[in-house]
Amino acid sequence: MKRILLLTSAFVTLAANAQYVPLKDFQDMSITSGGWTTQVVTSNPGTYNWATSNQGTGTNYYAKATGWNGMSADNSELWMITPSFDLSGASNPVLNFDNAKNFNGPALAVKVSTDYSGTGAPSAATWTDISSSVTWSPGTFTFVNSGDVDLSTYIGSTSVYVAFVYTSTTAQGAATWEIDDVEVREFVAPTLTTIAEVQTTTSGDQSDMLGMNVTVGGRVSAIKTGSGFWIQDAAAAWSGIYVYDFGDNVVAIGDSVIVTGTVGEFAPGGSTEKATQISAVSNFSNVGSFTAYPALNLSTTGVNSEMYESVLVKVSNATCTAVPNGFNEWTVNDGSGIANVDDFLYATTPAPVVGNLYNVTGVMTHSFATYKVLPRDANDVELLSGASIGENEAVKVTVYPNPSSEVINVVNTKGENIRVYNTLGQLVISTKNPQISLNNGVYFVKVGDTTIRVIIR
Repeated sequence: MKRILLLTSAFVTLAANAQYVPLKDFQDMSITSGGWTTQVVTSNPGTYNWATSNQGTGTNYYAKATGWNGMSADNSELWMITPSFDLSGASNPVLNFDNAKNFNGPALAVKVSTDYSGTGAPSAATWTDISSSVTWSPGTFTFVNSGDVDLSTYIGSTSVYVAFVYTSTTAQGAATWEIDDVEVREFVAPTLTTIAEVQTTTSGDQSDMLGMNVTVGGRVSAIKTGSGFWIQDAAAAWSGIYVYDFGDNVVAIGDSVIVTGTVGEFAPGGSTEKATQISAVSNFSNVGSFTAYPALNLSTTGVNSEMYESVLVKVSNATCTAVPNGFNEWTVNDGSGIANVDDFLYATTPAPVVGNLYNVTGVMTHSFATYKVLPRDANDVELLSGASIGENEAVKVTVYPNPSSEVINVVNTKGENIRVYNTLGQLVISTKNPQISLNNGVYFVKVGDTTIRVIIR
């Protein structure tokens, strides 16, 4: 009925699972049972307040607020307030609830007070807005979980209130907001399965835990927008896995996450090789931003192993031996054997040139009888030496040193204008001076039809 996205505030082990505000699921069709109250600050000209509803959910009831009169928005400010609760003995208290919205209007607010009397105007008390810590519904009446909202700031307080504050205005509109399954409790850390346990196989490339529901944790190493992301729980073999979640959960590289889902195997197209993944995600937690695990330094032949599936790897001083084919795959070799590079996350620009020397970083995958390195962006494909794709044009171009600590020298046979672009495609410098000073970063030097990638360290 509702897809729960559980967000936790930290990896914490607790001795008890105290509940400070018992679960309020509104199944008794009452807003005010259990000591809950409402306060109507504004309701003009219509008569509005929080109420229960089961519209669109059958037998499931929830709290609902709107300031829509059927034709237009009215002005309203409606408070739904928990009973007082005591956090004097709390260790890691969290607020958790489900929420859904639709239509345009002001955002719902969640506020906390330690000096509210329990009755009367909310304006008589001091309220702290904690809305920014909540995961909110994207709209279309889609229920999502708030995440475990940290209330540790209020540990020691004997009388705490949480309020859900709805507003609508004739100028901004009137959204409909729905709240369900509210509780304040102690957070208990989940039991994690290591990624190595999930990736372990005694039957080729298929996980021994296929079809099982597991909870794993790790740091995000790569992202496929709109599809999912890769995580690792160590900088080691067997430490990486892909999480297929339709892009539902927003992450950044380095984020530490906890995911509950089903172990599956994905085989693209007619491939017989499968990549282990976590799918059917039921719980998701973003613990915070950290540094991604470093790439494992491997030989070009060494990356071709099941143990490095979904692990971030790096091959160094590898010569391009084949340019991108019809599938935009190309190969490099450091002398130990071939490694395949694929454009699933990033198409190398400028296009690789046979004979050029590269460092290539990326997550590993396995499909169509081939292990493949998937670079994530321009920083993952480092040109060490060799000509650009355009060097065979009429204008011959040389850039040195590359990489450089600050200054590069650009030599071109016709004295053409030199243009330098950053990785966003923005023009940084346009000059005919062959000596150019640049800040640290990755740049593209373009002369005529020739483009050469340079690195300033």
